[in-house]
Amino acid sequence: MPGYPGALPQFTGGDAGELLFCARDRGVTRLYRLDGAEITEVPLPTGTGVARCSVAPKAGRAALLVADAARFAEIELLDLGTGRVTPLTRHTAGSLPDVALPRSAEREFTISDGTRVHGFLIRDPDAPAGGPPLVDVHGGPHNAWAPHADSVHLYQHELVARGWTVLTLNIRGSDGYGEAFYTAALGAWGEADERDVLEPVQTLIDEGLADPGRVALTGYSYGGYLTCWLSARSQVFRAAVPGGVVTDLVSMAGTSDEGEALTGLEIGPRDRLVALSPLTHADGVRVPTLILHGDADDRCPVGQAEQWFHALRSRGVPVRLVRYPGGDHMFPLTGRPSHRADYSRRLVGWVTEHLGVDHD
Repeated sequence: MPGYPGALPQFTGGDAGELLFCARDRGVTRLYRLDGAEITEVPLPTGTGVARCSVAPKAGRAALLVADAARFAEIELLDLGTGRVTPLTRHTAGSLPDVALPRSAEREFTISDGTRVHGFLIRDPDAPAGGPPLVDVHGGPHNAWAPHADSVHLYQHELVARGWTVLTLNIRGSDGYGEAFYTAALGAWGEADERDVLEPVQTLIDEGLADPGRVALTGYSYGGYLTCWLSARSQVFRAAVPGGVVTDLVSMAGTSDEGEALTGLEIGPRDRLVALSPLTHADGVRVPTLILHGDADDRCPVGQAEQWFHALRSRGVPVRLVRYPGGDHMFPLTGRPSHRADYSRRLVGWVTEHLGVDHD
């Protein structure tokens, strides 16, 4: 069943009209029951997050797609009467018996205005401190990173295996942290949340965990927008890989399949569209930039990437644009396997090349 996050609310078939639904809480998508006016969490093993849920009311069961720190998505069967959960698949253990997946550690950073930003630090505990960090910004902006095994962002695994530290942050606008946090960047993309990235990076540098001369930045969709924005507004980053980018909110309003809704509900009048467009601030970009974009993206049309490529190249900034034929906005998740693998390989190659880090 489609739904965001996890699944759409579904009736369980009980006499009281009970509903099952998913909601995020500090990065983890949990399963809940609504019975009359009472909401209770469905108890699942500690550390489990729900990616999908499909209810079979007559059978009194629900099929769940779940993940945790040690497993990619697996199918489990929930008995709606007893609450018992039965695993049905063990794909991760069967396919990768000798592979230890990178684990994340929770971090919380207090930003200078008092806002607390929650996130996850992914690194090999045996790797020396002070190595290169990659900051990865999620899309949405109303989305969130989770502390679970991630089969989409495999470049994170590769970089951690090479001694890198990966920082994923649930910045202002992320869901699962309350309504005020969820709406905190409305009308202020970039302006409201840039500190939520920059200040945690400085904290890692101050702690000796990150090399200040080798900080890389990436992100997809809204994360691509913020990657472009930050690379124009800060000199902290030494390599940038924005994907599925938004760079000109004015043209985005008229060309995206959700342009009017995105710009009208999230940004506001034209003067704000101009002020909050990375393209307006392109003179500030110095960082070598690799742009990765689906050629058939209707959400963030490929012209957004072309405008950023031209803006940087005309200013003498090292830049490369890769367009994936037939790739829609979700191609890093659901596109051709060859394109998904290529995305990770190019990202790893770009940041290691431009940060002077040895790579295969």
